[in-house]
Amino acid sequence: MTLHVALATGALLAALVLALASPSKALALVAVLASALELAMATGVLQLGRLHLSSVPFGLVLPLLVAVPGVLAWLRAGSKPAVSAASIVAFVGTLQLVLHVTSHL
Repeated sequence: MTLHVALATGALLAALVLALASPSKALALVAVLASALELAMATGVLQLGRLHLSSVPFGLVLPLLVAVPGVLAWLRAGSKPAVSAASIVAFVGTLQLVLHVTSHL
C-alpha cells in the first residue's frame, strides 16, 4: 500500500463517518465523492491525472474538494465522532494538496 492509497482510504473512511455523524450532510457528501475519486485514482482503477478543469489540474481540485468541506464540517461539528472525522478529512486533504504541489514544482 502506497502513501497515496493509504491517505485516500483514510479520507474516504473518515468522510463516511462524517456523513453519518455530521448535521451538514452536503459537505460530507462532497468529501465522500472526492475521496472516493481519489481512492479510485490512487489504486489505478480510474485515470484522470492528466485532466484539467479550466487550466487547473484535476489532481489539485480533488484535494481541495476534500480539505475545504473537512474544515467547514469541523467548524460546524458538535459531536466527538463528527469532529474527529472532520479533522481527519481536513488533514488528509491538506496533506494531499501539499504533496501534489511539492511534486509538481
